[in-house]
Order: sequence, then structure tokens, then C-alpha cells
Amino acid sequence: METSTTSPTAVATTPSPNPHVFSRQLIGLVLWVGLISSLVGPYFFTVSLTLATLTFLDAWKSGIYKRSDTRGFLNISPMTWGIAMAFIFVVAFPVYVLHRRELRTIQGTNGFYWALVIVGATLIIAFIGGLILWM
Repeated sequence: METSTTSPTAVATTPSPNPHVFSRQLIGLVLWVGLISSLVGPYFFTVSLTLATLTFLDAWKSGIYKRSDTRGFLNISPMTWGIAMAFIFVVAFPVYVLHRRELRTIQGTNGFYWALVIVGATLIIAFIGGLILWM
């Protein structure tokens, strides 16, 4: 008599399309950005948390998730995009804006994206204006 190597109670499960959990990502973002930026000052706290939140929400709504099947610099989670945008804005903003189209997996709303572009452009203009006035 031949015995089966598989259990009769084994159920084939399919992985969920989005293994990320929104609440964990959001809590991680707020803790990292909020705690670190609050040590610098209220202006930096407000600006960095705004940038991080807008980036996180746009990446989440656009389906820009970390994929286990690919590797690369741009393969990061929405939380990581938000943290990068808050702390290394000079690098993360142009990279995100230029590569967002190829990273998207969901053709959702563009509201958070345009809010991010407006806030980011305003910060760049304010920074350049401050440098000019300082000189």
C-alpha cells in the first residue's frame, strides 16, 4: 500500500496581493519621523511630517510597495519613502518624482502626488530664496 506524502488537511493558500499592513507602516512612519524631527524643532517637525505623510499616502495609494521578487535602490516600502523624504529631501524628492510613473502598480488618484509636488517645490523655492537673501 502506498502512502501519500501530503497531508489531507493541507490547504493551499495564496499570498495576499499586498503583504504590507497600513497601520504598521503608518505607526512606523510617525514614530521615526515624529520622534527624530521633534528633537530638531517645531518648524522642522511640521515640514518633515508633512512631506513624509504626503509621500507615504501617495506611495500607498499608487501601489508602490516593496516587492520581494526584485532588488534595487527604488524597491522600498511607502514608509521608507516617507522617511527618506523627511530626512534626505534633496535626494529623495527628485528620485521619487522622476521614477513614480514606473514604480506605480495601481492607477489611483493623483491628489497626494500633486500636493507633494507643490509642497516640495515651495520648499525648494524657499530654500533658494533664503540662500539668496543670506548672501
